[in-house]
Amino acid sequence: MRKWNFPLCFSKAVMNHMVHFIDGVMTHGFSGTLTDIHRESCHSRNRRTLSHFLSHGKWDENYLMRIIQEKTWKTIRQEAKRTEELIFIIIDDTVCEKTKPSSQAMLSIQGTGFHYSHTKGKQVWGHEMVQQVLRCGDCVIPYD
Repeated sequence: MRKWNFPLCFSKAVMNHMVHFIDGVMTHGFSGTLTDIHRESCHSRNRRTLSHFLSHGKWDENYLMRIIQEKTWKTIRQEAKRTEELIFIIIDDTVCEKTKPSSQAMLSIQGTGFHYSHTKGKQVWGHEMVQQVLRCGDCVIPYD
């Protein structure tokens, strides 16, 4: 994050939260919850601080995404130039299945619905995530 000059764009508090979040997500034991992110990142503050930051924090998500996309594109182009291989744009859709439909859960989960799971070959209840990934040789980087 420092290599991409994020500290010039975001306050120290925002940087600490982003490092905390990324550290927790990148850890082996992460299963998709804020509790896991907090536990796996070994952050010293209360778990609710991260939740509050994600819900009410003052930071420009579009600006952050633009920086990430620019750096990703630059990195993948350098790899293509170095290896003289093609750049592939991969569209990946994944369903994060939930075990209980909202009608049976104590608290409904926002944004869930029935989505087709290619793995199971049928409609399942959960969240669908679509992402764009750039690939050149062995270099694979999420783009959007």
